[in-house]
Amino acid sequence: MIINHNIGALLISNQLTANNRTNEKTLKKLSSGLRITNASDDAAGLAISQKMKAQIRGLEQARRNIQDGISLLQTGESGLAKIENPNLQRMRELAVQAANGTLTSEDRQMIQKEMDGLKNSIDDIATSTEFNQIKLLSPPIEATPPSSTNGKSDIVFVVDVSGSMGETIDNVISNLNSFVDKLKNNGVDYQLGLVSYSDTAEGEPLSKWNFTDDAAVFKDNMETMRSHMLDGVDTNESGLEGIMDSEKGALSLPLRSDASKQFILITDSPVHDSKTDGDDAYADGRSIYDIDDVAQELAGNHIKLNVVGPTSGDASVQLKRLSDPTDGSYLDLYGTFSTQLDALAENIVDDSGSSVEDDKMASVILQTGANSGETFPIELFDARTAKLGIDRVTVDPVEEAEKSVGLIDYAIDKISAQRAKFGSYQSSLEHEASNVENYANNITSTESRISDADVAKEVMELTKNNILQQSAMSMLSQADQLPNSILNLLKE
Repeated sequence: MIINHNIGALLISNQLTANNRTNEKTLKKLSSGLRITNASDDAAGLAISQKMKAQIRGLEQARRNIQDGISLLQTGESGLAKIENPNLQRMRELAVQAANGTLTSEDRQMIQKEMDGLKNSIDDIATSTEFNQIKLLSPPIEATPPSSTNGKSDIVFVVDVSGSMGETIDNVISNLNSFVDKLKNNGVDYQLGLVSYSDTAEGEPLSKWNFTDDAAVFKDNMETMRSHMLDGVDTNESGLEGIMDSEKGALSLPLRSDASKQFILITDSPVHDSKTDGDDAYADGRSIYDIDDVAQELAGNHIKLNVVGPTSGDASVQLKRLSDPTDGSYLDLYGTFSTQLDALAENIVDDSGSSVEDDKMASVILQTGANSGETFPIELFDARTAKLGIDRVTVDPVEEAEKSVGLIDYAIDKISAQRAKFGSYQSSLEHEASNVENYANNITSTESRISDADVAKEVMELTKNNILQQSAMSMLSQADQLPNSILNLLKE
């Protein structure tokens, strides 16, 4: 009987020990605020919770990274703003001033001094704009292995050699090297042909020079054509014959089947048209060709007809009926020829499918997420004058001043485009920051439900355990007294 009572006391003691352990766990949870204080509490929950905590801390750092990226962009954009205004705007103002014929060469030289100072100012801003020692507007160029994609282009100049075209032809000749260099530098396999026309109905024949890939030879051909300029007035000319004639027209040249095909019609006059209805102001019936039929035939043979002609009046309306259906360009005959031909060369490069891989501009890669690969690249921009193409702008003589206006306009366009690009980067990063913040809030809430203690529940458990603990201690005391009571009975 005594042994049985000792066993009962032992069982009560064991239960008291278990109650104490449970109470210790509850107290640990309440004091730490965590439901999982060690792996034995919830092994799977612990693993999930630790992964989520890693994500949360990564997202918090990513948010700080994004804010640093936004600050970087704001720094770069402010530097570009200073370059654009006042520096580039003042340079353009000076170029326009120098282009005025009332100034002397000495006046322009004084303007050039201020122009040079502004160029130095632009370079200073570009080199000094930094963020944590990162050159934002004068970044190092990342060298890339040279590679190119060669394209082919057959280019035929169809030139009006009558009337007042002499100065225009001189402009073409003087800017021809730049045009050809643009093709060469972009890896275009080109060949150049030449056709001249005036008015075949008045006995002025067409002339044709065969294709050549030698720029010097082509320039000689242009010079020869220039030396045979015809007198006359700016009336309707035989441009359609210059294109369509089976013996001396542009279409008679051996065009390559795998090359892009570009005809460049240069004229200050309308062309003869076969139409004789009253709708066409230049319809005189002197051509066997119909202007709309010619345009359709060229388009059907994938030939782009680019027109360099007057941009106003009935002549421009008529000539655009040739360029528009063929998806060709229409350039201003009286504009800056260097800019015009450069733009045309760029179009020809694109059409030929040719490209030369430029050196890659340095980029800043932002880590905008908690995981590997969640990045945001920011391509930097070189705003130095050499890259803007204005390092050698001059304002003397007048012709150079006029060219400078176009070059500075191009630089302003580049700076404005880059400012817009930086602005779009900033907008995107602000959206990224908002997304990261929402993600962090949601995952923090989820992790809290897994790892945080339910205080009300744990307090209830603590109260219950205290009651059980006190009850067990009371029962243990009674169990210890029961054997003594039995011994006392035996003594009696």
